[in-house]
Amino acid sequence: MKKCFLILAFAVISAGVGFAQDFESMPKNTLTVDLGPTLVGLGFGATSSIAKGVLNPLGVDISFAGIKTTGFGIGAQYERQLMENLSVAGRFAYLQCGSGIGNDDANVKIDTTSYSIEGHIRYYTSEAFFLDGMLGYANMKTSFKGNIADNHVDFSVPKDYFKLGLKLGWRIDFGNPGGFVFEPSFGWSFGILVKGDTILRAVVDATNGDLSEEDEKLYKYIEMGFDNLIFVGGPRLSLAFGFRF
Repeated sequence: MKKCFLILAFAVISAGVGFAQDFESMPKNTLTVDLGPTLVGLGFGATSSIAKGVLNPLGVDISFAGIKTTGFGIGAQYERQLMENLSVAGRFAYLQCGSGIGNDDANVKIDTTSYSIEGHIRYYTSEAFFLDGMLGYANMKTSFKGNIADNHVDFSVPKDYFKLGLKLGWRIDFGNPGGFVFEPSFGWSFGILVKGDTILRAVVDATNGDLSEEDEKLYKYIEMGFDNLIFVGGPRLSLAFGFRF
């Protein structure tokens, strides 16, 4: 068993770093599909079930709220090698998260969708390991439809974000450089709100409520922080599969 593990480890390391070559002969194009946003969407979709599983044993019953959550995401990227250790890439990512509340006080469906268009520059410290910097744009829209406190609501709140981020990753070639690749990476991205209202302001307006200027300003920063944790930025795990040619 120990010998098999050593052989497997050697094979993976060799696949990732064992094929150094000059720039003229190396593959210069890489197309990948990223399952990182998929994991974020599935994680959000499981939050209602996880909350019930954690709180019910503690004697806290949240079933009265009628909360249900769903989620899905996907990403795609094209990378072009400019030099032996330097490349640029364009990336598109999509994330959709939905939640529903059904009880005596509210019966409303909330859908949040976001997409981002990003430019990346990568520096490879070797044939496999890289540092990735990102600048981009993200659009996020939250839609409400249903009834809240005897008020029928049907509106959307769009927001525009400027994004920047940094991540570390590992490009694993299975075989000689070229062909199937796997690129795990981890990093952090941050979005700066450039246009859009707060969700709280839109809800208050739709239900004829009242909101002070101080509360709206405070909630703007709270909401931007939440967006930067899930929908626009935050910690990001990337699991990209693709083809290098």
